[in-house]
Amino acid sequence: MSLERQAAGGAYWTGSSSVAVTVLQFAQLAVLARLLVPEDFGLMAMMMVVIGFAQAFADMGISNAIIHRQDTTDDHLSSLYWLNILAGIVLILLLLAAVPGVVTLFTEPRLAELIPVIALIFLIAPFGQVYQALLQKNLRFRELSVSEISGAALGAAVAITAAVAGQGIYALIFGQLANTACRTAVLIGYGWREWRPSLHFRRRDLDNYLSFGLFQMGERSINFLGQRVDQLLIGALLGAQALGYYHLAFNLVILPVTRINPVLTRVAFPIFARVQNDAAKLRHGYMTMQRVLSAVNFPLLLGLAAVAPVFIPLVLGEQWAPSIVLVQFLAGVALIRSTGNPVGSLLLGKGRADLGFYWNVWVVLTQIPAVYVGAKVGGTVGVATALLLMQIAYFWCGYHFLVRRLLGPCLQSYLATLGPAALTAGIMALAVAGMAEVAIIGAHPLLIVQVGIGALLYVALNWLLFRSQTISILRLVSGRST
Repeated sequence: MSLERQAAGGAYWTGSSSVAVTVLQFAQLAVLARLLVPEDFGLMAMMMVVIGFAQAFADMGISNAIIHRQDTTDDHLSSLYWLNILAGIVLILLLLAAVPGVVTLFTEPRLAELIPVIALIFLIAPFGQVYQALLQKNLRFRELSVSEISGAALGAAVAITAAVAGQGIYALIFGQLANTACRTAVLIGYGWREWRPSLHFRRRDLDNYLSFGLFQMGERSINFLGQRVDQLLIGALLGAQALGYYHLAFNLVILPVTRINPVLTRVAFPIFARVQNDAAKLRHGYMTMQRVLSAVNFPLLLGLAAVAPVFIPLVLGEQWAPSIVLVQFLAGVALIRSTGNPVGSLLLGKGRADLGFYWNVWVVLTQIPAVYVGAKVGGTVGVATALLLMQIAYFWCGYHFLVRRLLGPCLQSYLATLGPAALTAGIMALAVAGMAEVAIIGAHPLLIVQVGIGALLYVALNWLLFRSQTISILRLVSGRST
């Protein structure tokens, strides 16, 4: 089977998984928003800043090294497998030692009893990480999809059941643990049939993987800090309730990006690794990714911003009204970030994790003061405004420092891949937002009309103005090569 057809099939399975997981996660969020209070979401956000940062170190960056390298042996894999287990044990011990500092940072004593529970993730996840890397490397995306859907379904069921039982913040924690345990069990179930770790561990097996992985680990940790520094500072400066409103808004806007972008980026990394020395194929693949992702992300995010004043009170409850303006600003942040995600696959495919590390260090160093000033001047809205302005600057700098360096001068092509989606989604969002200003119907029918007409308008505009590109995208997401 050709790489092109394998990529199309991978995109199909990853896309199917993303749709299912997105629906499950949104349903979970909608239900829990009515069963829990903003402080619960704020506490979870505080914990996820800490846990998410630790996860960047969980596999020492070696999962991506396994995918990148084409000469991996069984002995290498066994040594890497046991290294993952050891890293998980070390991380949970470090997290337990860091609890007093985290409590002091957020001025939140409840974290002392919550963090040790959610930290159990690091005793569960390492057992499936090598299997996940091997499945991705071999383009086995159907199996990866099953693991993700199963985990999301069980996690949602456990979280909602616990919330109904009055478990409060523990409902979110138990859901996260159930999700991780289920995904890990499914990965082991698939991977055990083809490879099993032996009682083999040699330091020399790790050398070339760690040299790649250390930059990748550093890049991921800095990247995560850059993406969560807003929540870190809001939690430390404004408290759990303010962070709860912000965290819910952040989850709403980031959900499409985190579920849709991997449809192609996870497929693209192993493909780019195989053709890393063919500049023409790399450029074509990268531009195709941008074209497809923008066609999906732009209308979802701009549409969410347009319907937020109706959607949030109606679906999540009136108590979440302070999140409306945050959703509208953060949708712009997520939209621009979505255009930067595909470059990660390009960097890893070319073996240039170092560039990603340096880029993210610069982003964090410039973002921290901007977010701090935003929080001090305008609270959570000030943070969202500062992030939006910074993302606009990062968009242009990212092209010159990353894209141009890896693919050569291509600014015109780069912008042309984003232009159709920006134009049609922008027109659609303005039309949808205008409906609320002149509507004479109730909130329920208004939201249905906004979503329905918005979707039809977006599709119609793309069919009329960019028909050939639309057909090409439809072929790709349906699992057929273009």
